[in-house]
Amino acid sequence: MLAVTLSGCRGGTDGSSLTGSSAPATQAPSSARTATTTPIIIEFAEQQIAGELGDSAASASFIEQLPLTLSFRDYGGQEKIAALPTPLNLDGAQDGSDAAPLTIGYYAPDQSLVLYYKPVGYFPGIVPIGTFENANLVQSQTSDFTATIREAG
Repeated sequence: MLAVTLSGCRGGTDGSSLTGSSAPATQAPSSARTATTTPIIIEFAEQQIAGELGDSAASASFIEQLPLTLSFRDYGGQEKIAALPTPLNLDGAQDGSDAAPLTIGYYAPDQSLVLYYKPVGYFPGIVPIGTFENANLVQSQTSDFTATIREAG
């Protein structure tokens, strides 16, 4: 049963990489909190990446846990994944998603936060909660790493 659960987050074995314009990867999220987003900073390897969390029950329950330091590992050559200490509220969440690169997601079956840097395809249990600005920096972490996520400001 564990193998089935883990394969749900990994997605296909598509070896594609990010191509074309790098504008989405370098466009910084808004630095001001709005009614629909909360700006965050992801800090690791003496680097900072801006991001923002959406307006959902899952995002709100994640924000309540911040600041949070998590241990990430690569999963399937498509994403970095870290276990969360507390599950997120899934009220109103879709059953699944195809989490595009630059998506911050929650993988409900494993209670994990995921930073997607390559396409994974649709899987049940993926709940997008926000976005981040630099897929290349996340992907370049070749070993396990620790990151601190906090509200910007």
